[in-house]
Amino acid sequence: MGDIFKLNIDALREKYPRLAEVFEYLNTEESESSVILENSKNGMPNFKVKKGEHTFFIHSAYDPQTEAVRWAERINLKGFDTIAILGVGCGYHLEELEKKYPDKNKIVIEPDKNVFLKLLNTRDITSLILNENILFIISDNTEEIGRVFLSLREEGQIDNVEFNELLSYRKVYEEWWLNLKKDYIKFSRLYQINGNTSVFFAETWLTNLFEGMWQLTKSTHIKGYKSAFTNVPAIVVSAGPALNKNIHLLKELYNKAVIISAGSSINILESRGITPHIMVGVDGGEPESRIFNNVKSDEIYFAYTLSVHYDGLKNYKGPKIYFKTNALGYENWVDNKMGVEGAECMCSGSSVSNISLDIARYMGCNPIILIGQNLSFPNMECYAEGAVLKQEQDDIIRDQIEKKTRYYIQEKDIHGNDVYTTQSMLSIRYYFEEYVRIYSDRLYLNGSEDGLPIKGMKNMPLKEIIDTYCIEEYDIKGTLDSKFKEEFEAENIEDKKAKIRTILEDIRNESSEMKEKAIKRLDLILDILSNIRGVHDDKWKEIDKLTDEIEGSDLYKYFIEPLSKYFIRAIKNERERKIESMSDMQEKLKYLYEGLLMQYAEVKDKISLIDNLSNKIIKDIDKKEESECLSML
Repeated sequence: MGDIFKLNIDALREKYPRLAEVFEYLNTEESESSVILENSKNGMPNFKVKKGEHTFFIHSAYDPQTEAVRWAERINLKGFDTIAILGVGCGYHLEELEKKYPDKNKIVIEPDKNVFLKLLNTRDITSLILNENILFIISDNTEEIGRVFLSLREEGQIDNVEFNELLSYRKVYEEWWLNLKKDYIKFSRLYQINGNTSVFFAETWLTNLFEGMWQLTKSTHIKGYKSAFTNVPAIVVSAGPALNKNIHLLKELYNKAVIISAGSSINILESRGITPHIMVGVDGGEPESRIFNNVKSDEIYFAYTLSVHYDGLKNYKGPKIYFKTNALGYENWVDNKMGVEGAECMCSGSSVSNISLDIARYMGCNPIILIGQNLSFPNMECYAEGAVLKQEQDDIIRDQIEKKTRYYIQEKDIHGNDVYTTQSMLSIRYYFEEYVRIYSDRLYLNGSEDGLPIKGMKNMPLKEIIDTYCIEEYDIKGTLDSKFKEEFEAENIEDKKAKIRTILEDIRNESSEMKEKAIKRLDLILDILSNIRGVHDDKWKEIDKLTDEIEGSDLYKYFIEPLSKYFIRAIKNERERKIESMSDMQEKLKYLYEGLLMQYAEVKDKISLIDNLSNKIIKDIDKKEESECLSML
C-alpha cells in the first residue's frame, strides 16, 4: 500500500506539485476516514463512502469493470473536444474512457478529497495522472472550478464541454453538480463576451490606437500616480439610474474623496454642477467620443487607454493620463518602444467601471465606494438623468424588454425586487466580485442604494458612508496637478514625438513587408484548394516558411494575434468539430483548408489595415508639422 502511494505521489508531484503537498500531508494524518476500501464480489477494489446521510458504493458491488465498460460505451463525444467527469472513484471508468477517446480532453472533478486520498493508496494510477489529456481537479468549490474552465478556454485548451458523472454520485451530488454547471455557464458567458468584444472591436481598436497615439505626447503615464492617494477615500461614479438618488451628496466632497467618473457619468455630474477629479474612458465606439466632446470643464484629468475612441480624446483640451490594460498586448509593446519602464497594467474587466475601480486601488485609495452601479434596468431605464446617450439607450432597452427579447433576464435587486439585467451586466458584477476577493486589502462599499447586490461589497446609504469615512480634507487637485507638472518637466516632449514617429515608421515598413507575405500565403492555399487531390509538398513548405515569418514578427505577436485569436480559434474549433461527421477524406481536407483560408484572410486583412493606418497617421503628422512651421514664419 505504501509503495502504491509513493508511486502515485511521485507522479502527482511531477504534474500537480501543490496537490502533491496537500495529499502528502493528509496521508500522515491519523483520523477516521469517511471512505472505506471494500472489494467487490469479483475481487476488484471498491470504495464505500459516507457523505452526510448517504452511504454508498462508488462502483458496482459485483463487477466494477463491466460497469465501467458500459458507462464508457454510453458516452458520445461527437462535437465535443472535452468531457468533464464527476467522480474519480477507483479510476476504472477513466481507463475505459481513455481507451475509447484517447485524443479528447478529460477533466476529472472529485469534490471529496478523502476519495482521492484512498485512491492514491489503493491503485497505481500514474498513467492517468501523467496523461496529458487528463486534468484532475480535487475541490468542492464550484466557483474555483469554474475559474479553471475559464482559464482553459482563454488559453485555447478547451472549447465544447460535455458533462457526465458516475451513477453513484448522481443523487448525492445532484445540487452541487447543478451549481457547478451554472458556474461553468457563468464563466463561459464571460469568455464569450470577451471574445465577441474582441472580434467586434478589433478594427476599431486598431484605428483608435493609431489615431490616438499622438496624444501620448500630451499625456503623463499613470505610473506617476501610483499610491499618490494612500488611504484617501475614492468614489467611483457610474451612470446607472440609482445615481439620481444621491448624486447631490457629491457636491461637498471635492476635498474629501477622489471622485472618479466612469464613462458617461461625467455628463450627469456636470449637469448637476459637480466636477470630478478624474474621468475614465476606454470604450472604442463613436458614442464614447460624444460623451467626452460634451465635457465642459478642462480641469478634469482624462484617464484613458488607447482603445478609447480617438475623436473625444483629441478634442479634450484638459490634462490627460495614459494607462494600459491587461486586455491589449500592443500597449506593452508601445510602452517598451517609448522607453517606459515598470508600468503596470490596469485590470480591464468587462466595463469602464471595473477599470475605474482598479485605478482607485492603484492610486492607493481606501475605502473605495461605488455609486450609480445598478447593473440592471429599473423601470426599464439605462442611465440617470443628464447622460448624453440616455434617451436613445432607454428607448432601445424599453423596446427590447417589451418584446421579451431573450437577452434580458430577471434578477433580484438589493431590496428583493425583480429587475431586468443582461449577461454583459452580470459579467461586470462577476468581475467586481472576483476583484474584491483577490484584492482584499481594501474596504469596498456599495453606496448605490439600488441595483443588484455585489458579493464582497457592503451596501450602505451614501450619506452614512460619507459621515463615517469622508471626514478629512485633502488637496486632491493639488496632488494631481503637481504630479502632472513633475512628469512633464521630467520628459522631453520633442523626444516623445520623435519616438512615436519612429514607432509608426517601423510599423509601416514591417506591415508593408508582411502584407506581401500574407497575400502570397493566401495565393498558395487557393492553389491547393483548386486541386485537392494533387501533391503539394513544395507549396506546404512555402506556407510553413511564410507562416513562421509572419507569426514571428512583432506586428503579429503584439497587434494581430491578440485581436484575432478569438476569431481564428472559433474557425479552427468549428472546423475540427464538423469533420468528425465527414467520412470522405477529400471532403475533410477541403473543409480544413477552407478554414485555413479564412484564418489567413483574417491575418492579411489586419496587416493591410495596419499598413493603411500607419501611412495615414504619418501623413497627418507631416501636415501638422508643416502647418506649425508655416505659422512660425
